[in-house]
Amino acid sequence: MRSLEQIALGARAAWRTPAIISHGLTELLEAPSAARVRNGADPRLAVRAAYAAIARMARIAPTRWRNTCLYRSVAECLVLRAHGLPARVVIGVGTSGDEADVIAHAWVECEGVECLSTRGQAELETMTLRSTRVGVPLDGER
Repeated sequence: MRSLEQIALGARAAWRTPAIISHGLTELLEAPSAARVRNGADPRLAVRAAYAAIARMARIAPTRWRNTCLYRSVAECLVLRAHGLPARVVIGVGTSGDEADVIAHAWVECEGVECLSTRGQAELETMTLRSTRVGVPLDGER
């Protein structure tokens, strides 16, 4: 892919991010079952373009876009999947020193790819797709 196409891909991913978070986030919490790399293009330019677009749109329309780890991770995941890579968004929760302070963080995992959004240093328990579904019994419950 040429540079301009990569930038456009990043901008499209940033544009779609709020809708994906509202209506399709669960699809990004698991790696796709069959991913095929479409070309040898490096997705980093498209990911950086998505990050920049989110930062700018968050300043213009902060009720729709937010420059947070979740928005950046969703956009990065969309870019990597557009490249045919098996990326997934991971959400972790934990506490920060004081047990009453709950923290959350989102990042992207993709085998063989160094993602821009990373787990960081915090001790976090990762959420699974199963834990995000309402009404699904936990293991051993009926």
